[in-house]
Amino acid sequence: MLTEERQEEILRIVNTGGAASVQELVSCLNISESTVRRDLLAMDREGKLRRVHGGATSLKDNAYNADMENLRDKYSLHMPDKRRIAQFAAAQIGKDDFVYVDAGSTTEQMAEYLSGSEASFVTNSIPLAQKLARSDVSVYILPGRVKGKTEAIIGSEMRDMLSQYHFTKGFFGTNGLSLRDGCTTPDAEEAACKRAAVRQCSKAYILADSSKFGLSAHITFAALQQVAIVTSESSDVDYEPYHHLTEVHVL
Repeated sequence: MLTEERQEEILRIVNTGGAASVQELVSCLNISESTVRRDLLAMDREGKLRRVHGGATSLKDNAYNADMENLRDKYSLHMPDKRRIAQFAAAQIGKDDFVYVDAGSTTEQMAEYLSGSEASFVTNSIPLAQKLARSDVSVYILPGRVKGKTEAIIGSEMRDMLSQYHFTKGFFGTNGLSLRDGCTTPDAEEAACKRAAVRQCSKAYILADSSKFGLSAHITFAALQQVAIVTSESSDVDYEPYHHLTEVHVL
């Protein structure tokens, strides 16, 4: 069986069942375990499926996770990792920095580690602005329309205001992170706002726990080469290809 034919059959099995183990693929295709693992790695890098510990999962089944927008739902997912990522991100901020912080369940956790910070902050996140203000931190919130699901400010008024700022550092959330599509989000208007903010940052960080890797939402707002990634350690993710494209901090 040719490599292309074999990988097409692997993809069919994974998509049909939503997931497949290495041993299941070995048995179904009568090939070696090393061949299966090599194919899964290649297919994950090509964005055809998501390689996980012991097998692979379908991107079709992961689409809901990549498109998840409700901030309250996100609070229940991977919170210890998000707090560890947020703590590292907060430690990158110096007293003279002018910082943009994007709306999101991970970026919001940064407030817990910024009490008394002498830096100045701009955000489109209502919850984050409230937390920073209560901690006596200098924070400005952008004008625009409030999006209920994410509690974020979005819209053309916000994008116009962003063009006036020049941030030393920016910290962003993402719904998906992949080698093929970069940093993605499901909402076109929110993507436009994220894209505008990334452009205004001397250095932009993407804060993404390991579950975001290999996922793609509908719209790309930043290429991997534009950002540094801060993420959590996981045996299910091969971080090496990302290191070739950008700065990656695995915690």
